[in-house]
Amino acid sequence: MKSFRYILCLMFCLAVSTVIGQSLSGKLNVEGWNKITEWKSQEPVSLFKNFRDGKHKILFRFKNTSGDKDIVLFQMKTTLAHNGKTIGSSQRSDWPWLPGDMYVPVEAFDFIPLLQKAANGNKGKLMPGTYEIRLEMKPAQRDAQPIHTTLTFKII
Repeated sequence: MKSFRYILCLMFCLAVSTVIGQSLSGKLNVEGWNKITEWKSQEPVSLFKNFRDGKHKILFRFKNTSGDKDIVLFQMKTTLAHNGKTIGSSQRSDWPWLPGDMYVPVEAFDFIPLLQKAANGNKGKLMPGTYEIRLEMKPAQRDAQPIHTTLTFKII
């Protein structure tokens, strides 16, 4: 009976250490983006060109606190709001990422197509106002908090 308790205690400790060892931490930044950016061009393709030309870069810093270097699958979610009202969102599943610092291609998030869809309702031009783009990455198989950032810009 005493050895059964020791075995049970050992199994519990192993299970707890495995759960604790799988925690993740990360940060999502957009280099070259001010808190609120004024954007004179009303065409979404101009924003895509800024990312393509390196004026803005999406940096994803992520580490597994257990030291595990395995690939982690993430859900990539994009939400677009205009003047505080959500006007579009999209989600992609199972994007593989390795721990470390990596630049994320602008195509990984769907904010350019979402902006273009919004512009199509106005002859290809974005309506004046404040736009917010929320970029979110959440580990697919883990019960972890999403890693996110919000880009805000004004069309004048």
